Amino acid sequence: MANGLGNGVAGAAAGGVPEALWTGEDIAARLLRFYDEKTSTRAITRLQFVEHVGYLLFLKLDHERSQRPGRFARKSVAPEGTWPRLTDLSGDALHSGLTDLMRELDDQAPARLDRRIAAMVFRDAQPWDLGRMAELTKLITEQIDPYQWRLIPQTELGRAFTIMLRACREDIDRKIDTGQILTPTPVLSAVVKVLEVGPEDTVIDPACGTGSTLIAAHQALQSTDPTAIAGADLDAQMCRLATLNILFNTGRPFSDPAPVRLADTLTHKVPVVRADSTLPTVAICNPPFKSDGVVPNATMRDDFLAYGDFPTNFLQHLMVTLRSGARAAVFMPDGVLSGRGAAATVRRALLSNCDVHTLLRLPTGMFHRKGVKSNVLFFTKATPKPNGRPVTRELWVYDARTGNHRTDTGNPVEEADFDDFVAACLPEGAERTESERFRRYTVDELLDNPKVSFDLPANLAPELDDFGSPKEMATEIAGLLDNAAAHFREVAEALP
Repeated sequence: MANGLGNGVAGAAAGGVPEALWTGEDIAARLLRFYDEKTSTRAITRLQFVEHVGYLLFLKLDHERSQRPGRFARKSVAPEGTWPRLTDLSGDALHSGLTDLMRELDDQAPARLDRRIAAMVFRDAQPWDLGRMAELTKLITEQIDPYQWRLIPQTELGRAFTIMLRACREDIDRKIDTGQILTPTPVLSAVVKVLEVGPEDTVIDPACGTGSTLIAAHQALQSTDPTAIAGADLDAQMCRLATLNILFNTGRPFSDPAPVRLADTLTHKVPVVRADSTLPTVAICNPPFKSDGVVPNATMRDDFLAYGDFPTNFLQHLMVTLRSGARAAVFMPDGVLSGRGAAATVRRALLSNCDVHTLLRLPTGMFHRKGVKSNVLFFTKATPKPNGRPVTRELWVYDARTGNHRTDTGNPVEEADFDDFVAACLPEGAERTESERFRRYTVDELLDNPKVSFDLPANLAPELDDFGSPKEMATEIAGLLDNAAAHFREVAEALP
């Protein structure tokens, strides 16, 4: 078959590559080629396809693990014999069988505690339309069933699913209602390093999207504790995908507690992402970049000082809910750093209640959504000082933006783009020092500005935004117009 991927020992004997030698890139390429060549791409979006690949891999791995010999066998989370039955079904029988299975596993108060993850994987899930069952049958019988997926190295299986999700960037970008955005892995790796995430930490993401922040944290934690990472999102599809993404990247048992919850974090006065009473020590969040329809009910959030857009409200949520000593990194668009009103109120309160120590100005163009100019704000929650002085003493601003325009496909950011930033933030045996890209501002300098603006130049020379080449700028403008048109179409369709 394509790429020479084979079936275990038998596949190797037949000239194929045994599963133990498969790479994430090859797995993703083969499955995405199946989508392009053997499915109706008009009827099934790439995201719907990848989601169903995730469902099928979950069920196939669950079956394989239950068939291991002796004490190595794990009890099946799905009803016994689920996978063999699915491989024998087609047409109406496959559609009804899969519908019934999804409904059974979508039990939000399961009598079996080992089904808590399955309940999230299949939360509000539905199979493809009845007319697409022939394609689903081929996906099951040609791409999933012939292989022993448990033999694939965990890192490669996780990489494959992550690659497939990133191939869905256009579909995720269209989720205007929840403002979803994919965060590049290299910047997450840098964030985790600067936060100095370690084995003793518990990490949350209150707007976890596809779960990439939690996966980056898990790799630093190196923990087998299933409660060490936890996330929440208000989009059921993102919760399903994040759960699958975390499972395939971490190798955690399917019988563990669910790592993700379906919840609107902004309506809760606690770090809602955890099902237990454990308070997180680290929060990493790239909140939805969306400004409309996001004001929380004031009776639910009487602990808020002001109500703003999504990023402002998530920043405020973490400021008031994290315990003293907890560290946080929050992605913020430029507008939240300099805006008046709620944004300014939250910035001033943040300086008083937290040690706001670092701001990373990210390269332009690194997100697929056009026009996004983002930053990462790092702070540590603290106890307010009795004398009323701000907890923050100084804010260090690092400029990774000037002269570093990127695109998410042709010229994506790499870990090397942030090596100097990490080294500047964590100097070995020395204090931080200013450079042409790293600048220190005292808290008094920040408070002297009537807006308490964090929109500060880092480079000691005049700052010039790098918008890329004329072609890149034209492409970005076209993307902005496409996004605006899509938004207006949704508004028009919603009108009576």
